[in-house]
Amino acid sequence: MNELLAEPTLRLFSICAGILALKMLLMGTACGLLRVARGVYITPEDYTFMGKEPRPPDETIERVRRAHLNALEHIVPFFGVGIPYALSGGSYRVAWWLFVTFTAARVVHTLTYVASLQPWRSIFFEIANVTLAVMAILLLVSLL
Repeated sequence: MNELLAEPTLRLFSICAGILALKMLLMGTACGLLRVARGVYITPEDYTFMGKEPRPPDETIERVRRAHLNALEHIVPFFGVGIPYALSGGSYRVAWWLFVTFTAARVVHTLTYVASLQPWRSIFFEIANVTLAVMAILLLVSLL
């Protein structure tokens, strides 16, 4: 395993993937902690288990949940495209710009989403989106 991760592009991808996975885990945990702290749950059985009456959705919890789901929709494809791209033998410099830009844009997107900061949320969403599209196109070109 150490030999494989000694390859700089794959090592860089692994660092970015680790950061993004940790971010997703933290967002999922934040949703759960907010639900418990505010007493607003997602299912009727949760209310029954906690001995509480159902309450309407909480906008802060929903905003964190939406940011988390948005991340899942975009980070999972990054994992799927990034691994073969890292193994494809392309330029480390290009990979650095793609992997680091995507990772930074997704982290900042989450922060701006939770903080309700438009147009920044959309700007960072599109930066990550374009970066992922470029990565997918370059991967396909290298394979064809």
